[in-house]
Amino acid sequence: MSVLDTTARLNASLDEVAAALSAPDAEALLAAETGLAAALTELARPSTVTADERSALAAEVIRARATLARCRILGASAADVALLSLAAQGRAGDYGRSGEPAPSSPDGALGHHLRARL
Repeated sequence: MSVLDTTARLNASLDEVAAALSAPDAEALLAAETGLAAALTELARPSTVTADERSALAAEVIRARATLARCRILGASAADVALLSLAAQGRAGDYGRSGEPAPSSPDGALGHHLRARL
C-alpha cells in the first residue's frame, strides 16, 4: 500500500473519530481506534514517495492536521460537557485528565474549577 493510500486511510479514520466524538458514540469511537492504529503503524514504516505523489500527499497531510485539530476540539468539548453534567448532578468525576483524583473544595461545593467556553 502506498503512503498516499495509507494517509487517505488515516484521514478516513480521523473522520470516524470526529463523527463519534460529535455524536457522542463511545462504541463508534472504539471502533475507529482500530483503523487509526493500523494507519499510524503503516505510516511509521519507511517508504518512498514519488514526485507525482508529493503534492497529493501534502494535501492529505494538511487535511489530517485539520481533522486532528477538529478531533481535539470535539474531545475537549465532550470532556467539558461530562464535567458540567457531573457538577449539575452534584457529583465530581473520580479522576482528572492526568489520572490523579479530581480536586474538590474543602466545603464540598462542586463546579468551582470548571472551565466554560463559548
